[in-house]
Amino acid sequence: MLWGKLVGTDKIQILVVDDDEDDIYLICDTISECPGNSYSVRTSNKPPEAAEILRQGGVDVVLCDYVMGSVTGIDFITAARAEGIDVPIILLTGMAAGSADQAALEAGASDFISKTNMTSEVIDRAIRYSIANTERHRLFQTVLNNVNAAVALIDRDQQPTLWNPEFGELAKNHANDSGCEADIEAFAGEMLAAKRTISIGGRVLDKNVSNTPDNGVVIILHDVTEHVEALREREKAENRAAHLAMNCSLTSLPNRNAFSERINSEIADAKSQGREFYLLNLDLNKFKEVNDIYGHNKGDLLLIEVAQRLSDCCQGDDYIARLGGDEFMAIQTKPPGSTDLPSLAKRIGLSVDTSIQVDDILVRTGVSIGVAVFPHHGETAEELMSKADIAMYRAKADPINRIYAYDEEMDRNVRETMKIGQELRKAVENGCIDVYFQPQADFERGETIGFEALARWNHPELGPIPPSTFIPIAEENGLITELGELALTRACEIAAGWDNSLSVAVNISPVQIRHVDLPALVHSVLLKTGLPPSRLELEVTESVLIDDESRALHALRGIKNLGVSIALDDFGTGYSSLSTLISFPFDKIKVDRSFVEQLGHNHQADVIIRAIIGMAHQLGFKIIAEGVENREQIEFLLRERCHEMQGFFIGRPVPADNISEYLASSKTSGIRQQSIVRNENDEINKRRAV
Repeated sequence: MLWGKLVGTDKIQILVVDDDEDDIYLICDTISECPGNSYSVRTSNKPPEAAEILRQGGVDVVLCDYVMGSVTGIDFITAARAEGIDVPIILLTGMAAGSADQAALEAGASDFISKTNMTSEVIDRAIRYSIANTERHRLFQTVLNNVNAAVALIDRDQQPTLWNPEFGELAKNHANDSGCEADIEAFAGEMLAAKRTISIGGRVLDKNVSNTPDNGVVIILHDVTEHVEALREREKAENRAAHLAMNCSLTSLPNRNAFSERINSEIADAKSQGREFYLLNLDLNKFKEVNDIYGHNKGDLLLIEVAQRLSDCCQGDDYIARLGGDEFMAIQTKPPGSTDLPSLAKRIGLSVDTSIQVDDILVRTGVSIGVAVFPHHGETAEELMSKADIAMYRAKADPINRIYAYDEEMDRNVRETMKIGQELRKAVENGCIDVYFQPQADFERGETIGFEALARWNHPELGPIPPSTFIPIAEENGLITELGELALTRACEIAAGWDNSLSVAVNISPVQIRHVDLPALVHSVLLKTGLPPSRLELEVTESVLIDDESRALHALRGIKNLGVSIALDDFGTGYSSLSTLISFPFDKIKVDRSFVEQLGHNHQADVIIRAIIGMAHQLGFKIIAEGVENREQIEFLLRERCHEMQGFFIGRPVPADNISEYLASSKTSGIRQQSIVRNENDEINKRRAV
């Protein structure tokens, strides 16, 4: 800076440029008379040489003649300013003041001195004024260049007279990179006419305009892109928060909060308009089973797909929300006078009661739907939801009809079922489930070979509750895994104390067999109870292979590798298929009691059992008939060479404490006698054939 030189610390370096040596001498002589002797003078009579001296630096101020041959002082100043040289240049001329000094100032001259009035005082004042003014200009330019904004000064004729690089860069980009002054003028004009907020090249600018004393204006353009983006992000976040507050994050369906608002609004509108509407409670079947077997990720994917299907079923004002888990609620306007179930429920049933592909697995699920009608089943949201919930539980208990409308009788039955479910959970947790044992006999040896373990529940208040009641409830509310483990452990503990010739058969539910830890569980129970694997037989139904055959077969093979036998239960019913016998080498086939009870009375049943027994002999499977209750069935099974049997004829299920008594008085001796007679007849027939 030159402030130190102005106060006398260093001498100010002056360059005198004039093509007349006499004028140079006169100027230098006048400068020497300036007070303080604070100037150091250098001279040049050639403008090009003077320009080079300026480029080299070290000059603080220039005194330049107006006319220097073919080059004017204005030319010299213009060239210097074009090169970015901002050294103060004072123009000296013999002409009178007027248009020349205005032209000099417009070209960038710092001051204008007439040689006729040139004195040491005038020169000293001009030098000091020009240096101070230049310093102020440099300081201003430094501030202007470092302002975090685009700034331009516009004169009264709306022409830009000063701008910082930021403004110039904006103008350059706006004019497709040409960057000439005409572009800056055009850009400045557009900015004057522009609105408060401007978008340029992806940037958002906030415009401020202030007036100057000479009727000009200052335009300041602040880049508020980040601020605007922050506001937008904040708005998005607020919108997301508002959306999450009223919508399920997993399925994007309306959530419990949104549903609460909607149903209360629906009730108010229905009351004022005198109309009715349906409330549908939707529960996804087997959802807990999918979560337990395949993991929560697959469960989430299933929910997403089901939610999409539910949304696709909506028409008009139909409304569906997810309240949590696999629980959904829907609202549909009821047509006046209609007695039919809601059409939305029917559409949902058709859409969801199908196989659903979830990643690499095919899930067979469905939906149970309970329906309540406003205002007949309640005039508040709580009443309607409670009645729809009761109807939904009735639908879940029906394997065929999955849509039920509420009625009072249903209320009583469902409440009883729910109570039984709650009591069952307590019984399982407290180990209050008993295991009874039904004997199984061998036809050839005519003696008891083992027992099937059967879960029994004797409620302290309600008395004995049949398995046909509590087993489906356990499967529905997810207790079947704990119940199955309890029955398996208890059966193995008791069987471990029997004679080594007796085996124990335990039923395994489809949920258990598809559980990846079942082989480990069986192994753990065998180690804990000390029961040899060869004395344990697990009975499974074909349904375990329906939903996920590969996973089920993997679990069965793991169990069989332990040395445990596998029996195919209820063969001849449900999904029975010969391909099942090929896919897995079962040790035993169990003929369902529904066929056995018709022996001798139904020709088709006779043919079917005869075919099953013959096939078992050919494939090397043992075969056991269950539900044997009379002599006629015994004789038929003996003739067809059935291996084993089970039923009331040889014994009903008994507690563990009664097994010894049973073995001592069993009816198997009668079977042995018939077996001997059959063998004798076979020998006679063979001799006759020879």
